[in-house]
Amino acid sequence: MRVKTTNSITAEKKTSLSRQTIRVQHQLAQWTKGGRKHWDLYRWLMNPMILCDAAKLVVENGGAPGVDGRTCESIKGREWDYAIEISRSLRSKTYHPRPVRRVYIAKRDGRKRPLGIPCIDDRIVERALVLLLEPIYEQVFLPCSYGFRRGKSATECVAETAKLVYSHRHVLEADIESFFDRVSHRKLFGMLKEKIVDPRILDLIREILKAGFVEWDKPWQPTQKGTPQGSPLSPLMSNVYLHYTLDSKFAKSNPQRSRLVRYADDFVMVSETKADLLVLKRNLDRWMREGGLNLKESKTRVVDMRNRRRSHDSKFNFLGYKFHLRSYRDNPKRFWIARQPSESSRTELHQNLKAKLTPNLPLKQARNQLKLVWNGWSNYFRYGNSNRVFYREIRSLKGIVEWYLRRKYRQQRRPVPWKKLHPLANRILKDIKPVRVISDSLRQKQAQPALF
Repeated sequence: MRVKTTNSITAEKKTSLSRQTIRVQHQLAQWTKGGRKHWDLYRWLMNPMILCDAAKLVVENGGAPGVDGRTCESIKGREWDYAIEISRSLRSKTYHPRPVRRVYIAKRDGRKRPLGIPCIDDRIVERALVLLLEPIYEQVFLPCSYGFRRGKSATECVAETAKLVYSHRHVLEADIESFFDRVSHRKLFGMLKEKIVDPRILDLIREILKAGFVEWDKPWQPTQKGTPQGSPLSPLMSNVYLHYTLDSKFAKSNPQRSRLVRYADDFVMVSETKADLLVLKRNLDRWMREGGLNLKESKTRVVDMRNRRRSHDSKFNFLGYKFHLRSYRDNPKRFWIARQPSESSRTELHQNLKAKLTPNLPLKQARNQLKLVWNGWSNYFRYGNSNRVFYREIRSLKGIVEWYLRRKYRQQRRPVPWKKLHPLANRILKDIKPVRVISDSLRQKQAQPALF
């Protein structure tokens, strides 16, 4: 069975838009290439066709309801009616975004990440804004940025990182602390005005960012800074902020022997010499202070990946992968850069499965849950050197399934004997197999037509 790549899925979403929306996007891209600043985007935002395409994308993406309780299923099949209604409210200036519903999701380190869930109408308007702003900023963003961009994926970012580390053996692994909660609105709007000078669009974005949030059993709370994770507009705003805070400043510093690879707020700097990397580290601290951001000390460190420094510390994690040195079998003195699922990613897989395989879950649903989680995890980590890890994790999955059956059938007054449970475990694990590993995803990427 042919597995769809990220680019093919993106192409399908691109062709799902109406011809009018695609024509507008291409026109905005051409104007941006010519150096024009956009002063009349609001008239495109009021276009019912663009709002209808945005509504279809919102329904396709799904998600939990906002503070109004309306779900995406409630507008399915009626996208045009909602587009007409929102277009009238935008035209009459009666549209005002509502506060987002804030929930918390667990992180790997045990802390909780705030997630903002906007209402359906707000999601449609934000998605329409993304449809208009994305072709503009795709002409501005640099190739080193991979996160939340069309035609780019995390697997390509990982492959490019391994390629750069092979020739630049000094690595600065960095992560920004609570980035989405510390974005300065004042600085962000100063960056947006570099390309967007339509006051109606800027005022609308300001209203969206300052709409506040509501938590369970708590009153409304204002938003002084930050962009709510979970909203359609937040990824684009984060890329704009980090482009002017980090990417463009790195490019202007003219690092001839250094490179930058960034995916959202996670990034890696590589250099041929340690002296150049330490200079970049000092510049990075200054750039972060100017942007009102801080680096997370626990995830920011300098790594030496040279062959003669083959210590246990000659490795780093990026986007769930572990990058480390591995020697050739025919010549142990020669090394190459291998990438495999990190220990934290494997632990997260086990914890996720144990949370889903509860004792009250029927066997058929347990089999489907196991297959769904395994396919998603293995398809992401297949772009690397993960053959041994996959076979090792399948043995771990067998232990998790036995743990599930023990809790379901053995903790009773009359426990079921294991000779009857082993066939059940084999039935659950029937479709769990290692996937084919793709070691070089950059070569596997097929040529795609220009998006804008």
